[in-house]
Amino acid sequence: MSILKKIIKAKKAEVKMKKEKMPLEKLLNDITKAPANRNFRDVFEYNDFSIIAEIKKKSPSKGTIKANISVRKIAENYEAAGARAISVVTDKKFFDGKLEYIEEVKKYSSLPVLRKDFIIDEYQIYESRWARADAVLIIAAALEKKVVNQFVKKVRFLNMTPVVEVHSNEDLKKALGSGVDIIGINTRDLKTFKINFGIVKNLIKSIPKDKYVIIESGVEEVEDLEKIITDSRIKGILVGTMFMKMSEKEVKDSVHKIMSKYGS
Repeated sequence: MSILKKIIKAKKAEVKMKKEKMPLEKLLNDITKAPANRNFRDVFEYNDFSIIAEIKKKSPSKGTIKANISVRKIAENYEAAGARAISVVTDKKFFDGKLEYIEEVKKYSSLPVLRKDFIIDEYQIYESRWARADAVLIIAAALEKKVVNQFVKKVRFLNMTPVVEVHSNEDLKKALGSGVDIIGINTRDLKTFKINFGIVKNLIKSIPKDKYVIIESGVEEVEDLEKIITDSRIKGILVGTMFMKMSEKEVKDSVHKIMSKYGS
């Protein structure tokens, strides 16, 4: 069984438990009282290049990245460093994330927040809005084409921004068919968790110029970006592990270095 299949199997059990603990009716009631979202799409609409800095404690490929964290300090530092959005990994079992981190980030940062998880049930989209996420990651490899379409529409209906993640031509067809504006190319194959920077060059040529493309995963050092950012259609980079391993000063220096070369 691939790592992705293991994660999805566990996620189905997790969502079932969540539905019992917090029925959809209660989520819907709370959503009506939720404040307006921040616009994640505007990050790419009004900037030539943007960094999405991620909060991630561990992963199946890297193990524990940073065991003890202060979400407040990380969020404040990411914003001060010059990141234009923050990604929060909320999966507990495989990444040691928490849904509550989203609200904490929004309390101490003015940046829009992307919920990064394995969204396999519409319930999780409502849950994302309830948790105050501004954008939701939809992983094409984990879903059928018609479900990707449904999820993109539902995310928009709830006034959040959908981001569809792809790693193959099949994934890209699903993303383009959904009409999504932001496409994330994951250099990591979620079935094997192996990195392939070449996938960016293979896929980017098939993405229309009116789409915003961001690159996810695999960046171990700033110099790696030279292998990835090879096309003007790439409007951003999502960086997690590298930043999580760094000191506050190193994060600021790295963001400055990246933006000096690719930003404006």
